[in-house]
Amino acid sequence: MQWNDWPIVLSDVLAQFAIGAFIIIGGVMLSGKLCFGQHDRVMKLLPLISWLLIASLLIREATLMIMQSTINVANSGAVVFVLVFVALTLIYSLCENRLLGKESTRKSIVVIMLLWSVAYIINILSFSANYGNVGNVTTIIFSVGFGGTLLAHAMLVKAQHKVDPLNITLPIFGAFIAVVVLIVASLDVETIIGQTHHDILLPFIWRVISIGCLLIATGLWLMALFTKTKPVLAMLACACTLALIASLTVSGSF
Repeated sequence: MQWNDWPIVLSDVLAQFAIGAFIIIGGVMLSGKLCFGQHDRVMKLLPLISWLLIASLLIREATLMIMQSTINVANSGAVVFVLVFVALTLIYSLCENRLLGKESTRKSIVVIMLLWSVAYIINILSFSANYGNVGNVTTIIFSVGFGGTLLAHAMLVKAQHKVDPLNITLPIFGAFIAVVVLIVASLDVETIIGQTHHDILLPFIWRVISIGCLLIATGLWLMALFTKTKPVLAMLACACTLALIASLTVSGSF
């Protein structure tokens, strides 16, 4: 992967983290298990998803403007999905904060956003599959499944949620995604090691960094289960940072 591809990868990873997080957050909100106070605190954190998506778009468009002649093929359809999702997020936040419309109407917006999120994931997966890019598919699965769930868990902990089963199911689901990514990353490890004999070191270095960050992030996330304590926000924030690095470097290793 060329150096000018990194900003596009960062843009995609940020969007995937945000969309993955909303799928979890939206599902929790629709479950009705959050009391009014918890729901209100989650709503105050919801703009974080919008800011991540906006940052993703700004990074992407700035990179395409600067490197227009040399950048690799990009999925322009994903931009449309992100723009519509940002608009839906702003509309929902306005309706929820101002209590516009009926509660059923506001829930309908969340359902539409969830369906749109699924359509976005299908779009980027099919785009990567059509171009035969295994690295992108792996990154998408990791970023949406692991990174998005981890970010959502951190947001829920910040909002002081009281749905205790989430503190068990979310880390276990994330660990499952981590195992899947580790298995995929190990399939071509022999080839990567063989490249080092020809002085091609970067893919091996990126793979080592990615796996290391993935293992540490998973360990930090599961720490509360091992110690049978409540999740700590600072630990989850560190795990999110490591997951972001793992998502970036796994792309550079393919």
